Amino acid sequence: MLRCNLRPDSRFPAALPGDIFRKTGKQIATWGKHGKGQGEFDQLHGIAMDSQGRIFVADRGNSRVQIFDSNGKFVAEWKQFGRPSDVAIDKNDVIYVTDDQSNQNNNPGFKTGIRIGSAKDGKVTSFIPTPSAEVATPEGVGFDDAGNVYGSWTGKMAVRRWTKG
Repeated sequence: MLRCNLRPDSRFPAALPGDIFRKTGKQIATWGKHGKGQGEFDQLHGIAMDSQGRIFVADRGNSRVQIFDSNGKFVAEWKQFGRPSDVAIDKNDVIYVTDDQSNQNNNPGFKTGIRIGSAKDGKVTSFIPTPSAEVATPEGVGFDDAGNVYGSWTGKMAVRRWTKG
């Protein structure tokens, strides 16, 4: 198994791809392995859940978001969100995906930035481009109930907010 950055609760040991835990911390299921096929991962960088309980995994090394049901059964893969570094989904099933690595060599046709869309059908509806080479694109993404989008940079130790308008 490949170690991954799934941001587990600090009470739990380091999670592996597809680890599922009860509230008590007891591990109840695991799926996935290193690779390029369905249900296989390379450079996991984020995980989120939609209102249906589906699990969305930012599989950066494979330039896709993989979707699983709550039992770990593969449902779909979406490549329209670029080379995802993080994924977040709000209560209305709006999906936010940040891509800080796409370029003509590793993901031709994609630009870095934050893509926003529907977790229901995968349609990308908005794009926040990289502000500048100096600022770069965030690796982490989040949101609030007011519709603001947040990005975080690990190397810069910074957070930035974008507002609707």
